[in-house]
Amino acid sequence: MGSNRRGGALNQFIVIEGLDATGKSTLVEKLCSDLSADLLSCPPIITSKQIDLRSHFDNCDAVQRRAFYRFANLLASEQAKEALQFNDVIMDRYWTSTAAFSAMDDGFEHDVPFGEYPPEIMPPHILILLIVNEENRLLRMSGRGEAETAEEAKLAQDSEKRQQVLANYKTFDPYIIDTSNLSPGQVLAAALKIIRGE
Repeated sequence: MGSNRRGGALNQFIVIEGLDATGKSTLVEKLCSDLSADLLSCPPIITSKQIDLRSHFDNCDAVQRRAFYRFANLLASEQAKEALQFNDVIMDRYWTSTAAFSAMDDGFEHDVPFGEYPPEIMPPHILILLIVNEENRLLRMSGRGEAETAEEAKLAQDSEKRQQVLANYKTFDPYIIDTSNLSPGQVLAAALKIIRGE
């Protein structure tokens, strides 16, 4: 990855994936604190005076919505390249989500096969997927209110689609942490073992 070195060690681009109620946001925050890493999200915040771009494209048809997220991945990739010159980077979602969630669009297919990254973006060094069993997911969701996005709200009601999205994630060969019966501290410890190659 070139010159992204700190103290002789290669800085790492770490992507954390997971559906609603898996503990993804908590892990991302704890990892950034523990590793003194830069936090980036995908899509990155893109502002417009007229509209909230993410909300706007989330309500567009599949072709427009996926085109927006593919472009957002390019921006996120460039941000990560810059940040890696100085620190590890923890990214909250990436191309893996863009690809996986295309299962929500009947008949829509990317020109990039599942399990591969578009040539214009940088693959992560480490990809961690958090999963949770249905019993714990429902328990966690009951305390959270609605899912974070319209797509996740649909997934919460459609277990078949949910399983397809998870299957799509797994084509990228992620490290998987089942958070069902783990505390946030235990999830962090499991992720740090992966990152440190222990």
